[in-house]
Amino acid sequence: MQARLPVRFAYRLHERLGASWASTLLVSCYGLAYFVSIGPSDNRDARFLAIAKHANARRQVTRVASWVGASDCGWVRAGIRRLPDVSALMALPRLASPRRLRRTLRIVRTIDRRYGFLVACRAAAAIAWYARGRTILAAHRPGAILVSSDSNPEEVGFAAAARSLGIPQVFVAHAYPTPFSPPLDFTLSILEGEAAVDARERKGPVKGDILLAGLEGDSVPLDPGRLNRSDPVIGIFAPKAVSWATLAAIVDDCRRRFRAKQIVIRWHPSRLDPARRLHLLGDLSGIVESPTDASLPDVARLCDWVIADENSNVHLPVLKLGIPTIAVKRLGLYPESRSDMYGFVARGIVFPPVRSIAEVRADALTAFFADGWAARFKRYDAAYLRTQEAVGSEVRRTILALLENSTSKAVGV
Repeated sequence: MQARLPVRFAYRLHERLGASWASTLLVSCYGLAYFVSIGPSDNRDARFLAIAKHANARRQVTRVASWVGASDCGWVRAGIRRLPDVSALMALPRLASPRRLRRTLRIVRTIDRRYGFLVACRAAAAIAWYARGRTILAAHRPGAILVSSDSNPEEVGFAAAARSLGIPQVFVAHAYPTPFSPPLDFTLSILEGEAAVDARERKGPVKGDILLAGLEGDSVPLDPGRLNRSDPVIGIFAPKAVSWATLAAIVDDCRRRFRAKQIVIRWHPSRLDPARRLHLLGDLSGIVESPTDASLPDVARLCDWVIADENSNVHLPVLKLGIPTIAVKRLGLYPESRSDMYGFVARGIVFPPVRSIAEVRADALTAFFADGWAARFKRYDAAYLRTQEAVGSEVRRTILALLENSTSKAVGV
C-alpha cells in the first residue's frame, strides 16, 4: 500500500463502501481482471504447462523446465496489466451463468466481510485462476502442470483446476516453508532437502511423491576466511520491505567497522517499494546497486561476505556458494514475533542474528562454520557438493516418467 498508488486508492474506496454488496463487486472486478488476462500457452504441443508470476518462482520453474526440455514445456500467459485475452473473453459467457455468478459473489462477500479487502482480492484472483485454468486445461490436456508456490492465488487456483481434472501437479519449492505454508498436496513435490520435508510434515500429511533436488546452482565448500579479508566488498541483500533506518546503520558500520572497499546492494526481485530512496543514506560513495536482472549467484560472487535479514531465504543459496552470511535483525519490516521465521538460526545453519554488524566477531563466526556445519547444511540442500548435471538428470527422469504415465492413463493403455 505504501509503494503503489492504485492499491491505496482501491483500499480507501473499499473502506468507504463498507461491508456492502458494492465492496463485494469491487473485489470481484479484481478477479474478473485476472480472468480476462489469462491466456493459453503458445506451445500447443507442450506436455508440461507451467505458471509462475513472481521472479523467484519463475526462476525455479525455468530451472525444472530446462531439465525437462523446452519443446515439452509451455507457459500459461498471464498478467493483470496485459490486454484482455481473446480466448478468455470468449470463455467468459459460458462461465457467467446466473447460478455460478451468485455462488462466486457469495464466496467473495463472505471472505471480504470476514478477512478484509486484501485477503478477499487474493481469493477472487484464485477463483479466477481456477475457472480460467479449467477451460485451458480441458482444451489442452497436458501430461502435467508445474508451479512453484503453494500459497499465491495464481498457483493455488491453477493447481486446483488441474487436480479437479485429474491432471498431475508438480511443485518445485522456491523458498523454504514458513509457519504460514499449507500442507503439501501435489502429485510430485521437488524440495530442497530432508529439513524441508520435516518442515512440511509438521504442517500435516504430505500427499504425493517427494524428490529432493537441493538448492539451485553449483556448490563450493564454505570459506570462513573471507570474513578476515581487508578492505572487503560487502553485499547487502535486501528483503521485500526494507527498514531504511537499519539499512543506513549497516552501511555506516560497513564503512567504519570493516572499512569496506565497496558495498553491493541487491534489491529483492519482488521488492514492495520500487522507489529509489538511497538518497536517504546520504553519502553514496562506494555503494553499487546490482542490476535488477542479475542473478543472485552472480551478485554474491562479487562479495567477500553478505548481510541479509534474519528472515531472508537468501542465506541458503549464498552459503551454498561458499560465501559467509550475517543475519541482521529488523533489516526487513517484520514484527518481533516472526524472528527466525524459517528456523535457520535455531537449527544451526545461520549464525545467530545481530542487531548491528559492529557486534560481529570473525573468530566466533569461523568456529560456528567449522563445527559440523557442512553436515547440518546438507539436510537443507540435498545437492550440496553434487553437480547440477547429476541432479538435473534425476529430475528429468522422474518427470518424464510421470508424463509418460499420465499419457498412458489418458489413452487408456
